[in-house]
Amino acid sequence: MSIAKRVQQWATFARQWHIYDCTWQNPFDSAKIISRHLKGMQKPIYHPMIHKRSLTTQQLSTSNLLHTVPVYSVSNRKMGRLGKVDPSSYSQPELITTKHSSLEWKVDFENTKLKGSVTHKFNVLENNLESILLDVRDVTILNAEIISAGATTPLNHFISDPVDDIGAKLTLELPQGTAKGELTVRIDYETSQKASGLQWLTPEQTLGKKHPYMFSQCQAIHARSIIPCQDTPAVKFTYTATVEHPKDLKALMSALIEKQEEGRTTFKQDVPIPAYLLAIAIGDLVSRPLGPNSNVWAEEGIIEECAAEFSETSEMLKTAADICGPYVWKQYDLLVMPPSFPFGGMENPCLTFVTPTLLAGDKSLADVVAHEIAHSWTGNLVTNKNFEHFWLNEGFTVFVETKIVGRMKGEKERDFHMLRNLTDLQECIRTQLKDTPELTKLVVDLSNCGPDDAFSSVPYMKGSTFLRYIEDLMGGPEIFEPFLRSYLQKYSYQSVTTNDFKNSLYDYFVCTDKNGKLNEIDWQLWLTSEGMPPIIPEFDQTLANVSKQLALLWSTKTTEELAENAEVRQKISTHQLIDFLGKLIECKDIKDLTEQKIELLEATYNLKNTKNSEVLFRVMRLCIMARLMNRMDQIIAFANSNFRMKFCRPIYRDLAQWPEAKPIAVKNFESVKDQMMAVCSHTIEKDLGLK
Repeated sequence: MSIAKRVQQWATFARQWHIYDCTWQNPFDSAKIISRHLKGMQKPIYHPMIHKRSLTTQQLSTSNLLHTVPVYSVSNRKMGRLGKVDPSSYSQPELITTKHSSLEWKVDFENTKLKGSVTHKFNVLENNLESILLDVRDVTILNAEIISAGATTPLNHFISDPVDDIGAKLTLELPQGTAKGELTVRIDYETSQKASGLQWLTPEQTLGKKHPYMFSQCQAIHARSIIPCQDTPAVKFTYTATVEHPKDLKALMSALIEKQEEGRTTFKQDVPIPAYLLAIAIGDLVSRPLGPNSNVWAEEGIIEECAAEFSETSEMLKTAADICGPYVWKQYDLLVMPPSFPFGGMENPCLTFVTPTLLAGDKSLADVVAHEIAHSWTGNLVTNKNFEHFWLNEGFTVFVETKIVGRMKGEKERDFHMLRNLTDLQECIRTQLKDTPELTKLVVDLSNCGPDDAFSSVPYMKGSTFLRYIEDLMGGPEIFEPFLRSYLQKYSYQSVTTNDFKNSLYDYFVCTDKNGKLNEIDWQLWLTSEGMPPIIPEFDQTLANVSKQLALLWSTKTTEELAENAEVRQKISTHQLIDFLGKLIECKDIKDLTEQKIELLEATYNLKNTKNSEVLFRVMRLCIMARLMNRMDQIIAFANSNFRMKFCRPIYRDLAQWPEAKPIAVKNFESVKDQMMAVCSHTIEKDLGLK
């Protein structure tokens, strides 16, 4: 064994036992390296010769390390900006970037861990780089080495500077004189049982009740809990993966399946992605075709329902390609997740994850799929460089989503879609962000705030409204859509900031007759003002006026007056019903808000028999507004039926404002939080004032 390898082994031993024996001599004069290795672990170093009191030789030989004192104290770093490019990442994409990653994973359901290795092919951008900095969170590093010409060179490594709810820094110290160019590094590691990016379900927690289930959710910064990496959207890489898993389960990833064997599946993703789009799911899954390059996956018990609900997927995909350009990801599959999935959808390439709360039975909530399909261009192909510019992902995606809706259902539906979004945005600003108005800006400052804490509907709704304003200003879709396609083509496979979009807009229109219109855009106002969008475009109000009038009636009339009013019994669409209920919640004072009024509401619109989660969610919130304690079991049952943050966070926030109900909410949350993903439980703890 080489002396370098022995030095590494000794350092690892010393790190584990908190011992630093300074009498040991390093022939390569690497005491400084070892000291950094130990301190980097953020553990106290107990020096054998430093004691609280003077000891005799005999006492010294029998003394316990617990009687010694640490050379230095340990504390978590306050956040600040962790890197120059990305405030939420220690990695240094200005110095080194990941080009390709090869994963070797063994899925350990018994211990709820991923075990294996990742081999990163880096591109070093400057000579004499001293170290590689990667992001990690609750990951155990077993070994790190450079691979070159068939030989390996061990790397000293240590983890330091942990930040609560963010992660820590993995330092890989490079040999002196490391040159620019390609560098291959292999890291052997295993994830923690509490990895924030993984959810492990027991058989009892699944629909089929026979097999366990595991899935990931890496956005925004949870890939670092699954793989030591440059966990920043500023870096994009291709990947391959070989996954060993129980032979009776199906493994899927955000990649194409290359090879399937019993208990072993190989994947390949040839299009570069940011780390947050790395995804895996393993369970007792089956599929049904949705089109020539599209399938839906789910557990057997709901697969037919899923196939029917998402039957328009191929049409949506074709419509999106007509708007944005060629689809580069080859396959577009859907995976309908367990109820604990925290989002409506996640745009993992080749395999979009969607919540089962979309299964309404009438395709009324399938617009979420249009949103995730749009991400194939806006977000996945052209990506925000960091999450301060998250609106470049989500605002553009909602904008394209509404265009898909307009193509398929008419322009009135497109405008109604955007008006409904503004209702949701108003509610978000009034409740979730009432104490953090700075997060209602379109471009936010994440210097001391994690992306999970900043997550809201603002980048989605305010961002898409800004784009609609620019489109109308420039002369409409026939003028703006060619620019949109050119922007997506120009920045394909790249990561961008708001200035990149702004410069691209000016470059495209500056030599046209629209040049003067550009000067009307107040960028400072749109990007840095707090609250609702400063300008609301002129939307077609035809469909929205119906829900607006119904909200006015139900908020100002008594139960008796409404029972005799024929206008409230007019036929409305599911989307109008959802918007009407949302507007009703936004009314500051609802006259006669009693159980009788809510029962009349349920009877009038047949709400007790609905499967639509968006409708049920709003009814539960009205019950909380009415302080109906006799409905508490129903409210809690809805909160426990799924852990989609769009639903459970407002429910818990509402309950927290009801003194008699808050203890019930806290008790229930404590009983179910282990079934939630970390991103969900973390934010609800804050909503309830527990953190």
